[in-house]
Amino acid sequence: MKKWIIVSVAVALLSGCASAEREQQRQLEMMAQNRAGVLSAGLPIEYGPLSIMRVLAKSTVIELMMIYNQDAKGAKPLNQVVEMSVNSYCTNSEVRSHLDMGLAYNIKIRNTRGQLMIDKLITKQTCQSS
Repeated sequence: MKKWIIVSVAVALLSGCASAEREQQRQLEMMAQNRAGVLSAGLPIEYGPLSIMRVLAKSTVIELMMIYNQDAKGAKPLNQVVEMSVNSYCTNSEVRSHLDMGLAYNIKIRNTRGQLMIDKLITKQTCQSS
């Protein structure tokens, strides 16, 4: 009888934790959808040699599809552009708060011929290690 009560209490506690985690996951997914929608509204966005062409949410990840025009005036090497982008995401207070909450940004950069050149996931951990 004692074992049954202990097992029942343990199951109740675990199921409560699981539903709280599911709710947090659902809220993060809704935040990602909202952020992707806001960013998509202004597309395309030109930023130096980068053009953001598509933004969508996949679970808790906001995916940005960009085109890199290496022939653009003043275009920096791609690895430098990626470094600057990661730094920008990590230092922008709005983006950083999203990362701290558990959202992530996936930057996909293609050249002008459509070939994927960069597929970089930016998370809270990315910012802590840089």
